[in-house]
Amino acid sequence: MQYIAQEPSEKQLKLDRERSLMAQVARLHYIEGHSRTEIADELAISRFRVARLLTRAQETGLVSISINDSGVLDDALSKHLGDVTGLDECVVVRSGGSALEVRDQVGAAAAKFLGNTLRRGDVLGISWGRTLTTTAEHMSGLPRISVVQLAGSLSGDLSSSSVELVRRVSDISGGDVFPIFSPLIVTQAATAQAIRSQPDIAGTINLWPSVSTALLAIGGWKTNESQLIDFLTDAEVRTMKKQGAVADIAGIIIDAQGEVVDAAFQERAIAISHSQLKKLPRKIVVAVGAAKSAATIAAIRGGLVSGLIVDSDLADALVADPAF
Repeated sequence: MQYIAQEPSEKQLKLDRERSLMAQVARLHYIEGHSRTEIADELAISRFRVARLLTRAQETGLVSISINDSGVLDDALSKHLGDVTGLDECVVVRSGGSALEVRDQVGAAAAKFLGNTLRRGDVLGISWGRTLTTTAEHMSGLPRISVVQLAGSLSGDLSSSSVELVRRVSDISGGDVFPIFSPLIVTQAATAQAIRSQPDIAGTINLWPSVSTALLAIGGWKTNESQLIDFLTDAEVRTMKKQGAVADIAGIIIDAQGEVVDAAFQERAIAISHSQLKKLPRKIVVAVGAAKSAATIAAIRGGLVSGLIVDSDLADALVADPAF
């Protein structure tokens, strides 16, 4: 069978010419940077037609415009988050990319924020967490401050341990460092008490009330987004979840109201207590991901947070939560 090609209709020819012109106008404007007036003069069409063609190019998908604002601070959302939560200091970072990239963006913002707000002579208390490790990697130019570890170590990897974290920050600031060479959790309360009484560790613990700024991460128990969970037995995790555990912060496990879960466990932890943390004047939580929303709200309710440095996904989840 022989097929005979049909000539395109006049309507189709007109559409093709319009699309070709649309593409030409878009390229001249968006790629080559010509103004609408210059394009109108060059193509001998009106400025109004140029404007219509540019609008039509976006409407039809011939032109798509994206804004790469990952890592940029969102001042409006930061203020809104502060208004909704009632917290004194809130920083929201427009986030994008992989989980590692988002953590890096928020960590960089946290490092800059602390560098701008810490003052010589301050005492900075630090817990642990992947986002805090990233924050420390971005720190530079800190004033001379003392750095105090707020909880024992979870990780067997020295490079990501809380001991290494406080050492790294103190090296940047040039101030004194007060680490805790101990695991966060031990099997018996008596063992924990003996560790706390060791002179070097007792010296660090005695400094906790003098901490002027606490830098904290938060673990989510509803979504198992907690490093602490990995170091507990399955039975312990099940028991604590039955008791309402939704978050951990600086080794303190809390329920949805921000109150301590399983006081007996806390007696086995080498970490700042709930009441001690609550009394500190400035408690900055650095966190990423909407999945941390419930955990963050619990910490706020418990009086364990005075400021947030978060990505836009978590900020959006927080401001939309009916809890506020």
